[in-house]
Amino acid sequence: MIYQKFKKFVETHRLFSPESRLLAAVSGGQDSVALVHLLMELKKDWPGLDIALAHFNHQLRAGAAADERFVRGLARKLRLKLFVGRGRVREYARRNKLNLEEAGRLKRYEFLERAAEKWGADLVLTAHTMTDQAETVLMRIFRGTGVEGLQAIRLRAGMVMRPLLCLRREEIEEYLRERGLKFRVDESNLDTSILRNKIRLELLPELEKEFDPEVVKHLARLALIAQDENEALAEIAEGLWPVATRGCCGRHKNGGHNTHSPILELDIKALREMPVALARRLVRKFLHLATELESPSFEQTQAVLELGEGQMFSWGKGKVIVNEAGWLKRLAGGKKSAGSGNFSVVWDGGGKIRISERWEFSGRFLDAEKVKKLNYDDANRCYLDAERLEFPLEIRSRRAGDKYRPLGMKGQKRLKEFLRERKISQAEREILPVFLSGGKIVWVPGLPVAEAFKVTDQTRKIFLIEKSDLAS
Repeated sequence: MIYQKFKKFVETHRLFSPESRLLAAVSGGQDSVALVHLLMELKKDWPGLDIALAHFNHQLRAGAAADERFVRGLARKLRLKLFVGRGRVREYARRNKLNLEEAGRLKRYEFLERAAEKWGADLVLTAHTMTDQAETVLMRIFRGTGVEGLQAIRLRAGMVMRPLLCLRREEIEEYLRERGLKFRVDESNLDTSILRNKIRLELLPELEKEFDPEVVKHLARLALIAQDENEALAEIAEGLWPVATRGCCGRHKNGGHNTHSPILELDIKALREMPVALARRLVRKFLHLATELESPSFEQTQAVLELGEGQMFSWGKGKVIVNEAGWLKRLAGGKKSAGSGNFSVVWDGGGKIRISERWEFSGRFLDAEKVKKLNYDDANRCYLDAERLEFPLEIRSRRAGDKYRPLGMKGQKRLKEFLRERKISQAEREILPVFLSGGKIVWVPGLPVAEAFKVTDQTRKIFLIEKSDLAS
């Protein structure tokens, strides 16, 4: 029954042919062991299949060496060629500032790609199941995602194929139990402090019991629908790209080296005349090509899409997009000063942002429970209740009629009067940056923070803005 379901899925989706050369990734866990045995059953029907195994030892767990020995024994028993790789994942994660899960995934796929090339494999097969798919969809939803994120685990991704996406984890367990097949157990999969494990062990069983026993199937189907619709949207967006851009494609060859191109521009008027879903995709591609931002967030994309004439968006030092004469373009370092005359910059709060030759600020989030004392200094830093802020923030020049209610006051007062009372010179006032959230002033260097955004005993997360020393 389970084998027939597996075979039908392979045939229906034309995942591979009866003469394919397949490299199966095997960790030694139940899913990958089931994949190997299902492939061996399929080989009886398709004798032309060529199968080899690949195992990557992350060297993270105490049982990693035993996992490797188990997979070696499995390969010998089934008389299959085996490729084994090892990696210093912890060191790689630390060096590249990645979490262990992401570092392990990158090193594992790097090894699989090399092994596949060495053996001449047509495809690499991984043992992701329908339950893995449902877990991933929920994780993406919890973290905030769009259609692209809802694709979750792709059925096909380059030369990687996931033929077990048709089977729930319970079906895998049944298959192994009926055949008396042994596998390795990763004890870390029982740690519910890890989000995926918590979803697997607590949330999904509760959803199946209290809401719908078919929730895993429905979530997995949602991912497949998102994959198909994302491909359609991507194709349409690709066709619109030449219409909405001018300049270089973002990178070009120069003497055999890829070099960054600062001349790519995106037509903001054209974007606003098309469906917003397509406009966002073009902005995401633009940010990736023009600024090397790997995966622009929804907030970054939307902030750039909404830039008014002359407005800038920054997500760190030297990373600035400006709307200039209706075209979005990247500002090369130092080419334009935001601190002379009228200026408006949109800032997502990350990294450092330079407003002029005089002003540079950095932003970071703090856990209120871990902060023992706030070192107040109105001229150089401010502490804000992060949960009351709307990101991205706007940093702009002072405008006539600006008012706000500073810390401790009962009513609003004109900004001009506060600056005069603090004996800040007229020349200084003209270049002072004003920080706003949702159109409301939250802080001006030299003045107290706004009452509405102050840190209180109920504050859980603090956003700290600090002025950098540019004297050097």
